[in-house]
Amino acid sequence: MDILIADDDFYASKFVEKTLSEMGHRAHVVENGLMAWELFQRESIRMVISDWMMPEMDGPTLCKKIRTSDCSQYVYIILLTAKEAKEDAVLGLESGADDYVVKPFDPSELRARVQAGERIIQLEDERRSAHMQLLQSEKMASIGQLAAGVAHEINNPIGFILSNLVSLEKYVNKLTDFIQAQDGVVKDLPQSGAVSDLVEKRKKLKLDFISEDIKDLIHESLDGADRVKKIVQNLKSFSRVDQAECKLSDLNECIESTVNIVWNELKYKVEVQKDYGEIPLTKCYAQQLNQVFMNLLVNAAQAIEKQGEIKIRTWNENGSILVSFADTGCGIPDEVRNRIFDPFFTTKDVGKGTGLGLSISYDIVKNHQGDITVDSERGKGTTFTIRIPVVEA
Repeated sequence: MDILIADDDFYASKFVEKTLSEMGHRAHVVENGLMAWELFQRESIRMVISDWMMPEMDGPTLCKKIRTSDCSQYVYIILLTAKEAKEDAVLGLESGADDYVVKPFDPSELRARVQAGERIIQLEDERRSAHMQLLQSEKMASIGQLAAGVAHEINNPIGFILSNLVSLEKYVNKLTDFIQAQDGVVKDLPQSGAVSDLVEKRKKLKLDFISEDIKDLIHESLDGADRVKKIVQNLKSFSRVDQAECKLSDLNECIESTVNIVWNELKYKVEVQKDYGEIPLTKCYAQQLNQVFMNLLVNAAQAIEKQGEIKIRTWNENGSILVSFADTGCGIPDEVRNRIFDPFFTTKDVGKGTGLGLSISYDIVKNHQGDITVDSERGKGTTFTIRIPVVEA
């Protein structure tokens, strides 16, 4: 854990730093409140241990600035003070501190306070993650309801269009046959002004071109209407409004519908290679797994700067279904790889990621009694592999 130490007392700060290092934490040491605030804005700090009296900015003021900052994760704050008056402790807590330690302090007391802070941070992260998962589940349910409504509203007119286009194609073929037969009769007639006018009219109206082009127009219209129908089917399949509960599902079908839904994110810079194996149906929450597949596909696309590949593979192994997503993107740095599933952790620019996609995906896979692992090499790409146990009905 990254912990910020702000204290103008050199020996006190060194003592705290040594204690934190022994506990396995990474300490960032500064000597005044202003430096602490500047560092806090740059680094992913989870705990602050600050002296009360400091130059530039005192501890309570630092607490207030942290509490009013736009921070996506909870920060635990401990104030160090030589003041023993009860009203000073109350003032510190009112400023936003979670705890305080009176100087000179005992190492065991400091460790206990830090450990208590670790528990609070963990509980707060779990609470926030559960809350965001609930919001995400509600959003997915809303998407499912919307998809069902869209499918109902679009499928009927698309059905009419497809049916009418098929009938129109048959009618056009009959009209074309009649025109060709009529043309043969006209050629056999004695030449006259009326016949010449009819032949000239045929050329002027470009009936030969129209007869061929109208067939192409109908075929293209049929293809477009069929694509709209498939898009609606993919949206309905992805949202799984009828599968909010645990049901037997085909994960190959889930992945395919998800690829189609996020295709606009992929098509301009990604070549998708699919290697779907023969896998059994498994009892699962298909809507939730679709969300996992979507997160991994979008992350893979965003990791590819210009042009690249995403390889999707599924196979059956030892009673489990395995799914891998391998991209040729920028890779994940070694120093942050063990944190990518932490709630609210993100390497994306501010405003481009919440740090919840992989965390939620991890929890969904774990709730299915499965595993998700990552293998990455900087500059060469990343492979996420999901294992879902086969559960029969």
